[in-house]
Amino acid sequence: MAKTSVTGIASVGIIFRAVNPNEIFIEVKDDGHPIKLVRRQLCFIGGNWIGEGARNDKNTFDTFKRELDEELSFDRPCRDSVELNLLGHADTEQFAPVPQPVAKVLSVDEEDLDNLKRAIVMSATPFGDFLNTVPKTALDAADPTNKRDGFTSLISYWVAPLQEDVWESLLRLQRKFKNLSNESITLVTSLTEIVQTNTRTSFAHDRVLQRFFLHHGLEAAKNLPLVPDLSSVEAGMPLSTYNDYLERYEVAKRPV
Repeated sequence: MAKTSVTGIASVGIIFRAVNPNEIFIEVKDDGHPIKLVRRQLCFIGGNWIGEGARNDKNTFDTFKRELDEELSFDRPCRDSVELNLLGHADTEQFAPVPQPVAKVLSVDEEDLDNLKRAIVMSATPFGDFLNTVPKTALDAADPTNKRDGFTSLISYWVAPLQEDVWESLLRLQRKFKNLSNESITLVTSLTEIVQTNTRTSFAHDRVLQRFFLHHGLEAAKNLPLVPDLSSVEAGMPLSTYNDYLERYEVAKRPV
């Protein structure tokens, strides 16, 4: 049987308030992202199976845990586009300073952030694998000078419901620091707000986000803004190891 070709593999979390799945913790891509299409669009927390740091990932859950731990941090190292360059999404490996935390980081803040990451990992269960396609036509529509080809990514999604004590701690951290990520901009938002503000979601995550909300009986998700021309196809549940994925998929971009 012929293998399905994908550009790369990623793993992300749908992090939400357990008692009210209308409310989610997510990121927004800023204006510095090399792909103009995704700028100011929502994106789930997580990342790609690519680069030196991913070589020890045994499966997509390892990738999600590693990316979550790296990304949610008060440390603000120089931000780079090395991974995006490896994936072919950035022309060069650019480096840029990341804004420092807007408030003084106390030991209780460090502890709460560690507890938040631990709670996300402990509560995470698989939602499914999806083949998300961003065609060149969509990239061209957002950027007349675009030279990138379209791409298809195999993405593992994990749902992580947060109990009230953890959610309240998250809200406190988000209010104090405005952003908990060293890569993008975190925010707490809701289906209601996303629909009212007509905010779009990047990399075809919008199709899966819509499916998540509808799974929880939130009919307003039928009005979720969708980026035109993108697609997301269900591909079963996450596999046990990356070797299993490599037996099924031809992965163009992966750890060396």
